[in-house]
Amino acid sequence: MKKILLVVSITGFMFAEGKIGGVTYFDYSNTEKASGFNFQRQYFGYSGDISDKVSYKILFDVGRTNNKELFTWFVKGDDSSKVTEDTRLITYLKKAQVNYKSSLGKFNFGLIGMNTYNIQEKNWGYRFIEKSAIDKNKFSSTADIGVGFSKSIIDNLNLSLQFINGEGFKESQGDKYHKIAFNATYGESNLIKNDGYNVGLVYTTEQTDTDPITMTSIFGGFAGMGIRIGGEYDMQTISGVNKNIISVSANYSVRDNIDIFTRYDIYDGDTSIDNDGENYLVTGIVLTCDGGISVAPNVRMITNEDDSKSSTEYKVNFQFKF
Repeated sequence: MKKILLVVSITGFMFAEGKIGGVTYFDYSNTEKASGFNFQRQYFGYSGDISDKVSYKILFDVGRTNNKELFTWFVKGDDSSKVTEDTRLITYLKKAQVNYKSSLGKFNFGLIGMNTYNIQEKNWGYRFIEKSAIDKNKFSSTADIGVGFSKSIIDNLNLSLQFINGEGFKESQGDKYHKIAFNATYGESNLIKNDGYNVGLVYTTEQTDTDPITMTSIFGGFAGMGIRIGGEYDMQTISGVNKNIISVSANYSVRDNIDIFTRYDIYDGDTSIDNDGENYLVTGIVLTCDGGISVAPNVRMITNEDDSKSSTEYKVNFQFKF
């Protein structure tokens, strides 16, 4: 009984001192083949400080399975059944990390956020509209299980090193190999909130039974005078296949609550093959409303490098932060 009371007391103290927050992504999409509302993402987070040196963060991620396997479901009041792709909403534990500040730097461990594209995502600035280029093309997971270390040296030079499983936050470790991820960023790390500039380098490597999987990202961004721009060049080598991404974005604040933006990505899934790339353009307007609500009507165009296929999609993205 005493143990139960102790656990309840500690839990109550943590929730009393911590902060609860979240963000919702959903949209309305219209294409040549279909249209409708879509629920994209829901994050629920809880964070707090244990002391001046120790803090924690827990984040739940609700999203689609995007499982290409088919499953059968039965219609209520009907003996018939339907077969469709498995796109049900599933809740994942995305982060469960503890941070420790010391004179040497900052340590974190557990299910931690990756250091591979968090700066590039802020340079782009609109995660609720589209994922960053590295995330969109699955060059890296968002979170993983392991340990990390970060430290600011000189003036604005920030270094981060992580040693993780390499399986991401949805899978358990299935082999004996691990991933090492290194990030070096000079300048302002959050161009969404602050003016300034940044340049940086990310490198990851993970050994396999054959060739290692590596990724390199070179990026930079600028914010000031109502303008925010970002650019990155990403390279990945996996099973002897070289892939790369070029992504550039620009944003201009027309008023305090109205922004116009555009982003252009060039993706090459195999640099040894000619005319196999894909070009992706998204452009639109962001309206920032009261109460943590943002609305972004936009248009997206995808074209293959060999002109064999193209598509246009009209969307209205919604975001709600609390």
